[in-house]
Amino acid sequence: MNKETISFKETGNFSKKFLRFIENESLSYYPKEKNILKTLKDLNFSKDSREVLFKELDQQYENLETSSLVKKNIKSILSDNTFTVTTGHQLNIFTGPMYVIYKIVSVIKLSQTLSKKYPKYKFIPIYWMASEDHDFEEIKSFHSNGKTYTWDIESKGPVGNLNTETLKNIFKEDISIPEFFKDAYSSSSSLSEAVRKYMNYLFGEYGLISIDPNSKDLKKNISDIIVDDVINNTIENIEKSSNEVSDVYVRKVNFFYQESDLRERIDKTDKYNVLSTSLSFTEKEIKDKIKSSPELFSPNVITRCLYQQRILPNVCYLGGPAEIVYWESFKKFFDNYNIPYPVLVPRDFALLLTAKVQKLIKKLNLLPRDLFEDKSKIENKVLEVEADESKNFKREIDHIKKILINVSEKFEKEDPTMKPHVLATAKKIENRLLQIERRYINKQKKNNIKMINQISDLYMFLNPGNSIQERKENFISFYELNFIEDLIQNLDPLDLQFKILKK
Repeated sequence: MNKETISFKETGNFSKKFLRFIENESLSYYPKEKNILKTLKDLNFSKDSREVLFKELDQQYENLETSSLVKKNIKSILSDNTFTVTTGHQLNIFTGPMYVIYKIVSVIKLSQTLSKKYPKYKFIPIYWMASEDHDFEEIKSFHSNGKTYTWDIESKGPVGNLNTETLKNIFKEDISIPEFFKDAYSSSSSLSEAVRKYMNYLFGEYGLISIDPNSKDLKKNISDIIVDDVINNTIENIEKSSNEVSDVYVRKVNFFYQESDLRERIDKTDKYNVLSTSLSFTEKEIKDKIKSSPELFSPNVITRCLYQQRILPNVCYLGGPAEIVYWESFKKFFDNYNIPYPVLVPRDFALLLTAKVQKLIKKLNLLPRDLFEDKSKIENKVLEVEADESKNFKREIDHIKKILINVSEKFEKEDPTMKPHVLATAKKIENRLLQIERRYINKQKKNNIKMINQISDLYMFLNPGNSIQERKENFISFYELNFIEDLIQNLDPLDLQFKILKK
């Protein structure tokens, strides 16, 4: 693999809020090594918390054959010089879009970099499995080589509990599925178990630990926050009193009530009612329930962040642009609960180009920034309709505009009220000429249909399903034996640029 980079801003794919974050190096949680080291030194993660985490991870991995590095990493959790570098995502089938792979590679690469540079510390890559999420629509499909494959079942409750038996139907589709996926799904009783298995196959040799947060023992560590949010509505009160609005909607109660096939919001009235059910609790009953069964309370996007930082010795969180923005807006909640706030690191962003596509890009004489333009602009660039005046009406339009401006200025001396009418006429003529110009350009495109078709093929490769490649295409489309190692060698989340990778 070879690599080129382009700035986030040049791609046109990122929000103003995210770009402001990238440009604000003065932030204490900005992605710099010195900020990571300061966060590490300020972190006070107790021995008891380490023992609870170790025991939980040991149990989650006890029936899984994994690498010696994963085993060492789990054991090292007990050491006070061990810290985690974390990313999280939903349990998309077959890993979902490419950027999920980039997230995992990013935490591995950053952990490797930090461990090598600062050998007195150990940094462990963590994948936080969003096993409690109940939005099945967001995980049930994946896209590869122009076709979408869907897990066509009815679902309710946490997706991590889903039985993967019915996923075997996708194995019969006309698609080459790596054996490790088949083994993981066919040998597992739940989606969470299957995801841990295939993540272990892909990333176990690099020491990745996948943690399922849907755990009674882990949630005991946030029972105080659950009570405070459900009973006192502190998070909502903080939001109301803050000058900075959070990037997601803050509810009165920011935990769901969940069972094996249920995950619903808690509505606080005179009682605590679980929506869409007949379940209802008094204040004493729900306090007792939180104390005895904290696993029945599932965090939303806000409290999930607090939960993560409470139970992990975590110094960095790696996320996509939307995640970085909402994590920033949650800092006030961390401050309130005195929970360590991590350094926020944008996960790697990449565009993969095959040898065939590279050849076409070279033939069309396109620059890296051109690959992020819409199809019409790429066509115009290749046909030189903007650069070559013989292929557009720019000179003629400018000439006519100047004539009419001169006319308006002459009229202004005799009758100032006529100037706006003349300028309005000039604008109508300009618009009409632009319409004629578009027809002229379209005619040029029809006369170069072979090249236009090549551009269309390129655009579909770069933007499958009208979405940028990393947000749509599944890694099955590119997977080969050394694929993960090539990504680890070429990606680097502290290099805050968009990567173009050439296979």
